[in-house]
Amino acid sequence: MGNMQPMNKNEEKKSDNFNNCFMEDIMSRLILYVGSFLLVWGITATSLAQKGFVQTPHGVSYKELKIGQGAEAQLGDTATIHFVGWLSNNGKRGKEIYNSRKEKKEVSFVIGTDKIIQGWNDGVIGMKAGGSRLLRIPPEQGYGVKGVVDVIPPNAPLVFIVELIRIE
Repeated sequence: MGNMQPMNKNEEKKSDNFNNCFMEDIMSRLILYVGSFLLVWGITATSLAQKGFVQTPHGVSYKELKIGQGAEAQLGDTATIHFVGWLSNNGKRGKEIYNSRKEKKEVSFVIGTDKIIQGWNDGVIGMKAGGSRLLRIPPEQGYGVKGVVDVIPPNAPLVFIVELIRIE
């Protein structure tokens, strides 16, 4: 280190410019990385925080409202349920389309069959008797392009609250 000469004003200015450019580059990269991280984290947190919803491989999302007891419903089981269905209004309940309690009619079906909408098959798998779930069913897992005349318009997303009464 012995032979250090003091810098003249011109050299000092060049050094300051280099340091400033270097620091600006580091700061802009840091801001970019931190901003990207926060953006991704924010999107992920928002997606995960969809207020406790889980998404099935078919695009049905559900939220546990009440955990039941006993064995979990699986493909091939007969599920007996009560449900209330609504047209979706941006993921929330819109116009009510059916209420099995009001009709005093339980509904039974074999999980995994094509006798019901696919969204119900996905929505009840893993439930336990006495439990209830809020289901958000996209049109392709509901009534699709056909809809149900005078009840469900074509391509309508649906919202259900399903209560699993028993599994057989």
